[in-house]
Amino acid sequence: MIQFRLLSLSHKTTDIAVRERFALNQNEVSQFLDKAKQVTSVEEVLAISTCNRTEIVYFGDKSGAHDLLDCLCQVKLQNIDTALGAFSQEHDEVTVLRYLFEVSAGLESQILGDAQIRSQIKQAYQLADEAQTAGTYIHRLMQVIFSANKKISSQTEFRAGISSASYAAVDMIEEFRGMFKSTQIAIVGFGEMGQNVCKHLCSKGHTELTVFNRTEEKVTQFNEKFKTALSYFPLDQLRSEMHQFDIIISSPSVTAPILDKNDFDTTDVLFKVLVDISMPRSISPDVANVPGVMLYDMDDIGKVTQTALEQKKASIQDVKHILDAYLEEFVQWQNDNKNLEAIRSMKAALQTIKSEEMDRYQRLMSEASSGNYEQVMDAMIQKIIKKTVVTLKSIKNENERKVYNSLINQTFL
Repeated sequence: MIQFRLLSLSHKTTDIAVRERFALNQNEVSQFLDKAKQVTSVEEVLAISTCNRTEIVYFGDKSGAHDLLDCLCQVKLQNIDTALGAFSQEHDEVTVLRYLFEVSAGLESQILGDAQIRSQIKQAYQLADEAQTAGTYIHRLMQVIFSANKKISSQTEFRAGISSASYAAVDMIEEFRGMFKSTQIAIVGFGEMGQNVCKHLCSKGHTELTVFNRTEEKVTQFNEKFKTALSYFPLDQLRSEMHQFDIIISSPSVTAPILDKNDFDTTDVLFKVLVDISMPRSISPDVANVPGVMLYDMDDIGKVTQTALEQKKASIQDVKHILDAYLEEFVQWQNDNKNLEAIRSMKAALQTIKSEEMDRYQRLMSEASSGNYEQVMDAMIQKIIKKTVVTLKSIKNENERKVYNSLINQTFL
């Protein structure tokens, strides 16, 4: 049966060491979608990859799950058995849709109410649109999800307080400020997360910041836009220059760590705080073994931000009510669309029957009478279609409607 299905790998089911093996950057998402287009049992597909999750939402047959995971493994150079063991599969359509609505709202994030997940889903949708793997159903689903999130932002307090990984990283380092005379802070990577880190730091009064990035262009644009004075170092100078910084927040898009314990001079390190919010991780876990170094990753951030949960709990029911309303709207649209598809198939089949019958009797009719017969048959088809639509609309029981649709499809397809 063609329907929405889900392949899921998240912080709730696997630790960071497994998640980073299947994390996708934008180029890898595009590569995956190109391969996914060759899977005949899948009609539409969307890939969401963040620091918390790698999830594949697809509209297709159950058999497409294995083939999509195989496409993912080809991109990430992983074993298919590893993927099958790591990813959970959900094939109940309503459960899949409800889960996706909750993910988009931040209900499933390590940081409850994570505001960044919305832009990450928009980016995933844009990549699917560019790859032409988003069709009628994903397009409509995304529109409804974005509308639901807009209402959550405007009508609840759910996103107040700590609401993103970048915000949480900044909040985490605040307790260490008093340990340094003049805190020297560096940000590694200057994509969306790195820029958000800088915004949060500036809002807390940190003005002397240094950015390590592959190019200087984004740093210059940021300084011009926000009237800041961020300093810049090329990323390849990180190892030689990091000794002068007390706190380093790292968020570059990488496929392997750019720092490990061998990059630290143990005779020089007195105390240093490193916060890694990259996925895959940009700082090797063995750095935590360097004397004087405090290393935090996304799993650590998830633990220390649990206090924010209590502040948001009051809004959770309001958020779920909003999501339920929009989910119901989408499911109703989906059912109506499936009904229309059945009607369109029926109409096309009847038109084919009409053409065959007209061809058969063409020689027996005059040209004038042939035109009359065609009008009569068109009118007959229209009446059959109208009666079928009225009957479909009058059926309130969803199971009965599915049986009726199935009969139409079996008869005319």
